[in-house]
Amino acid sequence: MEFLLKIPSKALNFIVAARTKLRAGYHFKSEWWIAVITPLVLIATRIRAGHNNKRTRTALLFLALATPISGLGQNVALIYDESSRYQRGFVETLSSQLSTTAVHLKHINSVSLSTDALKKDLPDIIISLNDQSSRQLIVSKLQTTTFHALTTLSRSRHIAPCLPDCLTVLPNHLFFVLDQPVARQLSLIKLINPAIKNIGLIVTEHSSPYWLPQQIKPHAYSINKYITEAKSIRYQIDTISQSSDAILAVADTDIYNASTLSQILLTSYRYKTPVIGFSSGFIKAGALSGTISTLQQLAQHLAECLRLLESADAEKKRSLIYPKYFKVVSNRGVAKSLNLHFPSDQKLTSILSGNETTR
Repeated sequence: MEFLLKIPSKALNFIVAARTKLRAGYHFKSEWWIAVITPLVLIATRIRAGHNNKRTRTALLFLALATPISGLGQNVALIYDESSRYQRGFVETLSSQLSTTAVHLKHINSVSLSTDALKKDLPDIIISLNDQSSRQLIVSKLQTTTFHALTTLSRSRHIAPCLPDCLTVLPNHLFFVLDQPVARQLSLIKLINPAIKNIGLIVTEHSSPYWLPQQIKPHAYSINKYITEAKSIRYQIDTISQSSDAILAVADTDIYNASTLSQILLTSYRYKTPVIGFSSGFIKAGALSGTISTLQQLAQHLAECLRLLESADAEKKRSLIYPKYFKVVSNRGVAKSLNLHFPSDQKLTSILSGNETTR
């Protein structure tokens, strides 16, 4: 035990600095390392405060080592719009999944968000479910790791134009988007109808990065990509439907919204061109099929990142994070009209999940 009573001054300075970083939201590689360093931080703080005799050092050592690791939970600031039923549902689901963990959620209504208050509180992690709040957080230049969830690539690029790669510009910001991975949607198309070769894709400048060349090479599809503005979609959908075997819709509300959806679906149906959708409502309205993620699945993915610091660190290697969990939803009435026959949604989900697991 004597070596612990001879901690050099430089080591004490290092430990106190580590304590400051912990409070500021900087995390070490694992909870084990935090559990080791925390007792030393406690000792260093007390010694620097003047408790420097042998008895005090020894007592503090045993007190620190007796501190339960479970007390080292993460403090997470959860920002959302309380008037949004969708966001409230996600918050309830996430809270339930974290109820037995050491993650402590502090609910903040986006209407009363104060970035100055956040800078004083210094939470370990911030979660933003509201685009306006996300904009405030980015402008504030907070260094705390921030998860932006329940958003899309197109909406996120309005506030973070550097996406899909913001590791240099916004290294502490991770965007958990609702968009499904390109490879997943293409794999679904192949399972539904292997004869499809030409795929129509309509994007705006904000959703254009969704489709990167390296994502389609393994699938050998011919992509008809149209970059357009919302006001022009009505004039292009006819051409796209005629020249494509299928249309892959992206989660861009500048293109797919209440005023355009019916025309897009009716025109594609007239040319017998199936549409692969991105939400259950879209598919119910007339799209053929698509992979979607429920609130429970989205919350499960985010909860895993919060529970495991090492997983969160791994996610930091990329700015854009697609849903990990999903299911296939199909409109069998549309499939029958198009004379398409393919496995059940449960079977399709199982096949796609299995393929992703083995990669």
